[in-house]
Amino acid sequence: MYPDANVWLVGHSLGGALASLLGTTFGIPAVAFESPGERLAAQRLRLPMPPLSNISGLPITPVTHVYHNADPIPQGACTGLSSPCASAGYALETRCHLGKSIVYDTVGKLGWRVSVQTHPIKELVFVSWKETRSGKRPRCSAGGRRGRLHRLL
Repeated sequence: MYPDANVWLVGHSLGGALASLLGTTFGIPAVAFESPGERLAAQRLRLPMPPLSNISGLPITPVTHVYHNADPIPQGACTGLSSPCASAGYALETRCHLGKSIVYDTVGKLGWRVSVQTHPIKELVFVSWKETRSGKRPRCSAGGRRGRLHRLL
């Protein structure tokens, strides 16, 4: 229908993980906001993966994860039977993401506590808006075993 269109997949939380999996599988750029780690799911589902990087040994994917370090879900910290995630019926088994990660340091810079209450997208929008207005930019990490944490500049 639109052969020259640039298509990007975007999602938050579970939608971000799905966008990442689809983007990796089909080579479509994807941005995942505050999504759980999806590399284990990609391996278990035997999804076709792009070639491995010579440097990191991880697949070269067109995916970028964006989250802050007060949100336990993208960090894989919301695990175990007594966690709020398990009590809500979610089984988060990994912190490993595909692609690059942009991580805002809301714990160190803004004094936030780690809590699932910081998971709504409005929290991330607030932080990114505030930091963009101040001229600060987060750095990006490639290959993310865990999505390396970078402090705001």
